[in-house]
Amino acid sequence: MSQQSKRSREKQPSTTPSEEPPRKESTRETVESIVFAFILAFLFRTFEAEAFVIPTGSMAPTLYGRHKETTCEQCGYRIVIGASDEVFSDSGLLKPGTRITRALCGNCRYENDNLKDALAYNGDRILVNKYPYEFGDPDRFDVFVFKFPEEPETNYIKRLVGLPNETIRIRMGDLFRWDGQEEQILRKTDPYKQRRLQIPVYDDRHPAVALQEAGWPERWHPVQRGDGPGAVAGWSDATGGWSRLSEERGFQLADAAAPSEEPHWIRYRHFVPMPEDWDRILAGAPAQPQARLISDFCDYNAFRGAGDVPAQFDYGGHWVGDLTVNCTLTVDAVGDQGTVVFELCEGLYWYRCRIDVNTGEATLAYVYVPEDPENPNGERVIGTAKTAVQGPGTYRISFANVDNRLCLWVDDGLVDFGPDAAYSRDATTLELPYASDLAPAGVAARGVDAEIRDLVVERDIYYRVEFANGLHHENKIFERDLTERLNNPDAWRHRYTEDAERLDQAEYIIGPDEFLALGDNSPRSRDSRLWNDGMQTVPRQFLVGKAFFIYWPHGVPFMNGGRGFPIWYHKQPGPNGLETVEDYPRYSLPFYPQVPRMLRIR
Repeated sequence: MSQQSKRSREKQPSTTPSEEPPRKESTRETVESIVFAFILAFLFRTFEAEAFVIPTGSMAPTLYGRHKETTCEQCGYRIVIGASDEVFSDSGLLKPGTRITRALCGNCRYENDNLKDALAYNGDRILVNKYPYEFGDPDRFDVFVFKFPEEPETNYIKRLVGLPNETIRIRMGDLFRWDGQEEQILRKTDPYKQRRLQIPVYDDRHPAVALQEAGWPERWHPVQRGDGPGAVAGWSDATGGWSRLSEERGFQLADAAAPSEEPHWIRYRHFVPMPEDWDRILAGAPAQPQARLISDFCDYNAFRGAGDVPAQFDYGGHWVGDLTVNCTLTVDAVGDQGTVVFELCEGLYWYRCRIDVNTGEATLAYVYVPEDPENPNGERVIGTAKTAVQGPGTYRISFANVDNRLCLWVDDGLVDFGPDAAYSRDATTLELPYASDLAPAGVAARGVDAEIRDLVVERDIYYRVEFANGLHHENKIFERDLTERLNNPDAWRHRYTEDAERLDQAEYIIGPDEFLALGDNSPRSRDSRLWNDGMQTVPRQFLVGKAFFIYWPHGVPFMNGGRGFPIWYHKQPGPNGLETVEDYPRYSLPFYPQVPRMLRIR
């Protein structure tokens, strides 16, 4: 384990954006904030509240800073990317020669070039409750506002991950508490908080038309065990069972009347295209698909442009094994052996949730492959619980394996498996990827007539330490090498273990009345990992309050092709003073409130 708690650290490299002080607000923004703060303070007058504007994307996707939005030209997926690089933090003025022009779609990885003229929106306006920290202690994983230790006049917002007198370790993207003898993983205390923090990997409702026309494999596909046609990670094309719905994105199974001996599987294979794949397909050349490991790619950061905007994309080289699978399950008929199974792979462990559709009983189990590689059904039961999935009906289901804990939600209600849902692993052994992680999520059924739609795969946050150890150049090489090996788990595993202890582990010792702060947007957050030696924690007296509500996410313009009518343009410094950038509106009218994102912050 690398000992880095009091090591002298370099300032954050210029290639990594830092958390910046809030820019000066316009009169309109100030009035807007005052009005909303007054209304909410009046409604919640039993505690102290203050309004803040999020300046940068260090807490994305939980909270947006200044950002741009567009729709992918290939798959129609909604793209949201950070845009704080375009402006000076202290004034909000546009940086001359700096403009975001392109963004990768987080769903199909197509490089959209329609961002230059896309409207930029201010960061989320949030309400911060000061009362809890005046009379009580913060809780782990609170989103909190505090005075930046290096510049106490500046407010920062992060997630609180370390408490007083703890030693916190970051290892392979996860957080651990070390007590001198034992290492304990730090789970998000509230499973609903964990669920809110998940980052999308693939949404099956948004296929890329050009990929389909070029013969690119569907990521979700009916499969059976074996090395036949289309084989990936021991799964080949199925000859029966699930079939694609003809008009809708989803799958259909008719197995209630004559149940098969084995369940029928559909499987997620991570056939994510890279830029060279898109270039080849758009040029009319044959597709050359390769399944890859799911990595810590973050679409909020996937932009590039001119000036101070990054010139290259960060594709994410770190494997992420903590996954969630979501779907809508419609059961039309149930036979005597009606069963639905959800499976998530993480290295040599395969975690399952098996639901008896006749009784509604769910069973959590796992398979440890080395113990019985020839018997993938040699399960060890973890726990059981009653669910609402009983008989015909439509159910919204989410199954997660995150932070060494299995969670099942049915119709947004968490199923209570008690303490059995949490498991432990040998802290001295790294969890490493294998071929099974190329097809890490699956859904199976037997003895039912059913349909599955709305399939979405998500991943957990991966906390990087690439700048925390002062080895910036070596870390970038490490990241590049890992990215190049994502299509080969054996090669990735070998390269990772060469330098993992030195380049992907860190340790922080927290003193009395101090707290450790990390951003949800780990690759793009100036947080405790990067602060100066001796100032890597937040003293108790620097706490401002707990962020608890997004009250204004930004208005959505309408009319004029969805852009509204400009009433104010960006300005930038010029040789003769401030210049108006006449092709870049800053505010437009009319607009309507973005109600779905007005919500409690978890």
